Parts: sequence; C-alpha cells; structure tokens
Amino acid sequence: MLVDCHVHTWRYPDHFNKEAMLANQPERRWCWPDEKFKLLLDQPIEPYLELMEGVVDRGIIVGQSAWNTSGIAIPNEYLAGVARQHADRLSWCCCVDPVQAGAADEVEKCVKELGAIGVGELNPIQWQACANDPRAYPVYEVCQSLDVPIVLHVGGASHMDTRVRMKYGDVLAVDDIAIDFPHLRIVICHLGYPKYEDASFLVQKHENVFADISYLPSVSGLERTIINRHMPVVNFPYLHYAYPLLYCLSQVYGGADKLIFGTDWGVSRPRESIEVLKGINTYLRKYDLPLIPESTIDNILYENWKKVFTRIA
Repeated sequence: MLVDCHVHTWRYPDHFNKEAMLANQPERRWCWPDEKFKLLLDQPIEPYLELMEGVVDRGIIVGQSAWNTSGIAIPNEYLAGVARQHADRLSWCCCVDPVQAGAADEVEKCVKELGAIGVGELNPIQWQACANDPRAYPVYEVCQSLDVPIVLHVGGASHMDTRVRMKYGDVLAVDDIAIDFPHLRIVICHLGYPKYEDASFLVQKHENVFADISYLPSVSGLERTIINRHMPVVNFPYLHYAYPLLYCLSQVYGGADKLIFGTDWGVSRPRESIEVLKGINTYLRKYDLPLIPESTIDNILYENWKKVFTRIA
C-alpha cells in the first residue's frame, strides 16, 4: 500500500487573510485582482484525486494554521469534510497554532470526534516561536496521550513566509521535543530542508523521530524534467535529493527505516515524485556515488509509513 503522507488542499479566498497574505507577496502583486490570486493560490482536492488514480492508494492531508503571519488558516472542519467525502482514498491531520490558547483542546476534539489521524503541518516559523516553546507542550502532551503523530515543518521558510523569521525553524528544537515526549512520533517534513544533516542525526538518534522526503524531487529539479521532457536534464541533482537521502541512509546509522514518502502536493506531484525516487540510482551510477538498495526504496514507498500513521496501518 503506497501512502502519500504529505498532501495539501485549501481554497482561496475562503481560507486566507488577504492582508497578511499580501504582506508576503512581491510588491508587483499587490494590485492583482482576486481572480488572479485565485489562479495562483486556490488548491481544491479534485486535481490531486485525479493525479493519485492508479498511483497512490491513500493520501494524508495536512493543514496550515498561520492566519496572522503567512495569511492562511484552513479550518479543521473543512479538512475533515474533504477526508470524509473521500474516505476510501484520504485521511487527514488537523492543524493548530500550538502556542495559542485552546490548541490542545482543538486537537483532542479533532482526533476523538472528527477522525484526525495526526496533527500537522505544524510550522514554528509561522508561529514565530521555536518548536520547543513551552507554550506548545500541551499540544504535544495531548498527541502523545492519544497516540497520534505530529508532522513538523522545521528548516526553511516557504515562498508564502517572506516576512517571517527563519530562526524559529531551528531543526535542533526537535531534540528537546523527542526527549521530553519519548512516545510521541515526530515527522520532520522535507528531511529538514535545507538542514539535512541536523534532521538526519535526529532521525538516527531518536526512535520516535522520522522524516518525510516530500518536496525534495521538486527542489532538486529532477521532477520538472519528467513533467516536461523538453526541459534540460538536470546534470547534478546531488544537493537537494541524492545528497540528503545518501546522508541519511549511508552516513548515519539506522536511518533507512525512518524515511516516509510524501509529495507536498501542489508543489510536487505523485507520479513524478515516485518516478524520481525509483530512478534515483540511475543518477547515482552516473556520478559513481553509492547506490540506495532497492529494498530501501520499496520500504520508503510502501512500509515505513506504517510505523508513524498507526491509525490507518
């Protein structure tokens, strides 16, 4: 069973704080009409359902909660409704701003009453507080007690976060959370992009820390050569795909069974992301780099997610 562990859906303008959103946009877009922003930002689930057909068995939707910073906050009721409408194909994680009052109660309601199987995508850069901020600990405590994982974006900021400070994305803050909540399963999004080394050692160090490899095929440039065969072939995609995978799998002991597959749709697409992963050894051979065992690639795609998202395993 192939599970895409990192899928996004939201609607524009319903889920956007336009004032905060505009603050993160280039000045040339400030005069854009809503119709143009809708083309750029609207992300209904239907296109993903078409793309996953015959490729992905189940997708896990993750949310966003950054009304005053990135300018996006997706109601958990909306995410629950989308997953319920497509229950044979989708599961979902609820999302909160953990440093805000009432966040832990919202998580408990979403898991117990609305069927959330995890919490995320939690993004401390968007909260403007590090992931190990004590105000977030009640949320982690609830997740640990309910036995649901958190999906945590630490590392870099996205294109929607130009006005927020990246210092709050400190990957090493996960070390504190993993120690203080040893039974809480933690997924580091995008293998900590671009802080791959820190994320890899955390995955190795802590039994309860995992990482997804979503977005990496896109940022490496490999995916675009598949989507558009006329684009130039990426000659050396080592930095943003082969490198982090090799580092985690061969340089750090115990990392092979801790990586899970995800796309970060609508940045990356499922068929192309899978094709890049399955074909990664072609590039490694080209540059005489260590190969990734085919069994490891199969486990990333089909097996490792079961250790994290136990409610659907």
